[in-house]
Amino acid sequence: MALTDLAAKNAKPREKDYKLAAEKGLHLLVKANGAKYWRMKYRFAGKEKSLAFGVYPEVRVKEAIEKRDIARKQIRDGHDPALNKKKAKLQRHVDATNSFESVAREWLTMKSKTWAPIHSEKVERSLVLDVFPFVGSIPINQIDSVLLRTVLEPVQKRGALDIASRLRQRCSSVFKFGMVLGACDRDPAEPLKIVMTPPTKGHFAALEAKEMPAFLKAVNTYNFQAQTRLAMRLLMLTFVRTTELINARWDEIDLEEEIWNIPAERMKEKRAHFVPLSKQSLQCLEELQALTGRCDLLFPKRGTAREPMSNSTILRVIERVGYKGRMTGHGFRSVASSVLNESGKFDFDAIERQLSHEDRNDIRAAYNRAKYIDERRRMMQWWADKIDTFTTASKVVRLQTLTR
Repeated sequence: MALTDLAAKNAKPREKDYKLAAEKGLHLLVKANGAKYWRMKYRFAGKEKSLAFGVYPEVRVKEAIEKRDIARKQIRDGHDPALNKKKAKLQRHVDATNSFESVAREWLTMKSKTWAPIHSEKVERSLVLDVFPFVGSIPINQIDSVLLRTVLEPVQKRGALDIASRLRQRCSSVFKFGMVLGACDRDPAEPLKIVMTPPTKGHFAALEAKEMPAFLKAVNTYNFQAQTRLAMRLLMLTFVRTTELINARWDEIDLEEEIWNIPAERMKEKRAHFVPLSKQSLQCLEELQALTGRCDLLFPKRGTAREPMSNSTILRVIERVGYKGRMTGHGFRSVASSVLNESGKFDFDAIERQLSHEDRNDIRAAYNRAKYIDERRRMMQWWADKIDTFTTASKVVRLQTLTR
């Protein structure tokens, strides 16, 4: 006879535990203390086993029968329902501990071993600001493309297309990392690039060589701090990337050999880079040493000697002298490249090496570095002298203006 809810409800405790059968292995175990538990007896691989379905009356008779039928189907399909239950419980635990944020932070820890510190901080900050508050606590395997799109769309709508694109790429990397860990089985960020507005591609704003005298006139007449002035001049003279300049350390400067050795971990391509120092660069460093020579950094942030100056400091000066949108710190690289190539005085490979556009072939790259050392020294001095001619021209322009 099938067990009914009324019979289960009316089952009274006895001196010893007893069972109320409910057919096909299912029974209600009535404990001596009055508690009632659903159990199912079954055989799998020749062994008798027991499966728990919960407590009555939280689990009513109908629900217990449904659980039994599901278990019996699993047995018919060759699966042990008790083992399946343990796997499901483990998966719930994995889901609870593998939130998107926890997996992302594990990914960040792994990647930061090869990234420059400033880049690691930038990537982490972007996730903390625009992703973690919305999906950080959600199990990574429960995030789909629809949910992730609601996170990225507000970033796009505020006009930050490049940031939104980078966020999608970073989320995609986190999901791929999670797939390797077994925390998720798909990358919902990958298909979103189809529906996202791509950022406008373009080069960094840069002036033409003929515009440099007027630009230098504007810079030289602008009143700003000595450290910032020297940073601007050294950036022009060496045409390194802005991040390479502001993170420069005094122990990288070899005044005796007149070389600035930038370690691989601070370079974009993760290859050590050297910059021959012209007489003008050495003069800048001599002035700078009086200001920051006691610090580890050449250009420490105001108020602290342990952090570098902001990478937007030079850009703000450029904007304030009236060249917003026309010139950037990176633009000095473009100006130098154009002038050096158009001069016809230097080998193209020597110019590329000085721009740290490294050859991917390690042997050929090492050969080229050795081959062009002397030429790069001559080139950097020629470029520094060229900047002086721009400065002289700017003074002539200023003098002509004053005499009118």
